[in-house]
Amino acid sequence: MGVLKSGSLFLIFAVSLYPVSVLLLTNPWLQRHALYAHKIHSGFWHDVNKPESFGFAAHQVTPFNVSTPDNEVLYAWHILPLATVAANRDALAASDPLDQTLPLQLLKSDPKVRVVINFHGNAGHVAQGWRTDTYRALSNQPHTHIFTVDYRGFGRSTGSPTEQGLIIDGRALVHYVLSLGIRPSRIVILGQSLGTAVATSVGLSFAHPTSDLLPQTATDESPKQMVFRSIILVAPFSSLPDLLLSYRIGGLIPVLAPLRHSPFLVRMISKHILDTWPTGLRLSAYVSSAAAVPASKTNGAGNVHILHARDDQDIAFAQTEKLFAMATGREIEVLPLGKRDVEMQGKVKVRVEMLEYGMHNRVVTYAPVQLAVMRAFEGI
Repeated sequence: MGVLKSGSLFLIFAVSLYPVSVLLLTNPWLQRHALYAHKIHSGFWHDVNKPESFGFAAHQVTPFNVSTPDNEVLYAWHILPLATVAANRDALAASDPLDQTLPLQLLKSDPKVRVVINFHGNAGHVAQGWRTDTYRALSNQPHTHIFTVDYRGFGRSTGSPTEQGLIIDGRALVHYVLSLGIRPSRIVILGQSLGTAVATSVGLSFAHPTSDLLPQTATDESPKQMVFRSIILVAPFSSLPDLLLSYRIGGLIPVLAPLRHSPFLVRMISKHILDTWPTGLRLSAYVSSAAAVPASKTNGAGNVHILHARDDQDIAFAQTEKLFAMATGREIEVLPLGKRDVEMQGKVKVRVEMLEYGMHNRVVTYAPVQLAVMRAFEGI
């Protein structure tokens, strides 16, 4: 009886805490800290300025800073292809590991250069969790350089995260890569989880710089329309309010799921969500805008590749199904596990790849993601 009584008291306590927790999350400061979790990271005991401690070859990674138009300073990494490191081992060994000069020379002098701009998920920093496994796997592809950045407020970057701010940060990194003389057709934008919302927003901001779906300050004063080789989205979501109706923290603790049968309560809470990240609407606008760019300017670029694991306990595969429907106007039928690919044919191809395994975070390190990058660059 004592155990039952204790269990009942715990259940009552947990249930009574839920409305209090939801109410607290309407506070802007608490809401953004819960959403971005940018203060939860291993930077207190892991030195991101020592990439070798994360399994990279000596001088393979160069840390550097990117400045944003609103005066934030972002911490970033440039990861060299492993083959390039091997071919230039002595020269790299004689250089300062924090000096960008030689790594950038190696990038600019490669006529076959490829660049992957990576946008990671929430929490942590550029070297947290499975992220370094992703960079190492991609760097095994010849001529493939990886650039990744910590958004404002993350890791060693200054500022505090907001939806508008992260879009500015993403654009700042892309502009930095473009300033090196890299053509858009040689750039793949890769995002995972929250990074898919950033990647889609950044892609739209270049394909349609004046889109009403973007914060005005996230675009340039003199925008130039362009599309990149491909946008690859791993474990995406259609919008934050929609995601929160099914999202469970750690796959266990529901956020708004208990309220989903009360449209009134959902509307009331949704009004207080500051950063909505409407990825479905933005991806739809991107597909339309990219399709309108003259073929002579795209050179076959602009396609979208979405990958999602069936066993993802954080963001359900249903989010990808909804995202695809919003982007293409088509519904994905219930996919048998034996069928992995769905393609939307047209000037801009939207490809969906359903994976049986990978969970939410580890999936970005899996071979299908590396193949998606390879297919994007090689046009297969």
